[in-house]
Amino acid sequence: MNKKFRNILLLSILVTALVGCGDEESTETATKQVQTTEKSVETSIPVAKAEETIVEEKAPEPDPEPETVYRDLGGETITIASWFDQLEPEVKRSAQEEALWEFRHKVMDNNNFQFEEIIMGQWNTTLELMSTSTLAGEPAAEIFHLAPSFIKTAIDNGLCYDLASLDSIDLDHWKWDPLSTQVSARGDSIYGIFPDEAPINFLFFNKRILSDAGIDPELMYEWQANGEWTWEKFEEVAEKVTRDLDNDGVYDVYAIETNAMLYPAAVLSNGSRLVDIDENGKYFNNTFDPKVIEALEWANQFLHKHYDVAPSHWDGGIQMFADGGVAMLYADTNKISMLQGMEDDFGLILFPKGPDAQNYTARGVTEVWTIPSSYSKEEAENIAFAMDMWASQAPGYDGKDDWMMTQYKLFRDAESVEETFAMTKEPGVVVIDYNSMINGLSQNDFAHPLIYNGVTVIEALEGIKGEWDGVIANANGEQLAE
Repeated sequence: MNKKFRNILLLSILVTALVGCGDEESTETATKQVQTTEKSVETSIPVAKAEETIVEEKAPEPDPEPETVYRDLGGETITIASWFDQLEPEVKRSAQEEALWEFRHKVMDNNNFQFEEIIMGQWNTTLELMSTSTLAGEPAAEIFHLAPSFIKTAIDNGLCYDLASLDSIDLDHWKWDPLSTQVSARGDSIYGIFPDEAPINFLFFNKRILSDAGIDPELMYEWQANGEWTWEKFEEVAEKVTRDLDNDGVYDVYAIETNAMLYPAAVLSNGSRLVDIDENGKYFNNTFDPKVIEALEWANQFLHKHYDVAPSHWDGGIQMFADGGVAMLYADTNKISMLQGMEDDFGLILFPKGPDAQNYTARGVTEVWTIPSSYSKEEAENIAFAMDMWASQAPGYDGKDDWMMTQYKLFRDAESVEETFAMTKEPGVVVIDYNSMINGLSQNDFAHPLIYNGVTVIEALEGIKGEWDGVIANANGEQLAE
């Protein structure tokens, strides 16, 4: 037996024997003996300690990346039939836009298809095109863009595919507008969706005009944030900014243009609707609700003071605002392109809230994209897959709050985006205006008699009741008793 092996064996025997000793004294003695023996082993065997084992641990190998699965759509062109085009610009305006089109081309190339969103009619003709072509078994497009007032008709007549039955699209993703999904749902079925978009009808304000009238423009955002932006505060601002600058007895600057949309805006801002919906999904005439009457009477008295001025034509208020003729503008945010050359800076807030409202409100759009029901499940899966791609943003720009990047480029201050627009992402702020979903109803039916004929609110509402009841009944698929 060689010397090295003998020393190791003796050490093992000694340690084993000492383990059986129970009293502290013998343990201490044994420990000293072990230490002495270890020292002698180290001295006689300088290579390594006998009891040490050197093991090299390997880092665990990472799980392989899941392989991307592509689907072959056979070179098909998927078309959205709309009333406007969305075409790829030759010159991209930003890195975000560049990335978006690169992403779209990559997905289309990898999955062998093309996609287009093109004009195939007017906003009020796409349903007819969808209906005639789908019933003939040859849809004119794979996806149809429908205005709010045509959604119910399309669903009730079985023209739309149930998107909830498809696996190729996540209907709960935040990129889809929740109100569009809501109005398209029937039980567990969902027949239409639309990319999440900004609500319409905000209140623009001219910062210079407010400053000239002694109002710090930043107060508008403070009042909104603190819940103090009310009808009363709105009138206080209107009183201050409506001014005769040269003392000739004629106002040179007005608070706002004469706008019939102030009536339904006031109704929504007071926590009610002109048309509402019952527990059975049926529309009903809600114009005699006390909250509605209160809102209409407030708006009517406001528009009969000296704060507003009539524009030269139906869309002239935007130019009046851009030129500094009015301090505020109640308008759709899609009009923002017409304000890009405006000399004065402007801000953006929500319409003031009424006494019966718990929160501010903004009117949702509720347009939809829908797939014709005549397609097979396999065909509908492929169409839904392509539609999902078209609504998605490029990686790096697809976060839940990345929508702000686009809005920053359009507005003059961060508050418009980070405060006002951000507020519309809160639950309950954006609401459905059901009368906009029914063909044949217009706020002008009662607003024009109020503005131009001097009738009272009750007289105006009584004057439209029969007509509105009939139109609403027709929308419900009912007939009024003679």
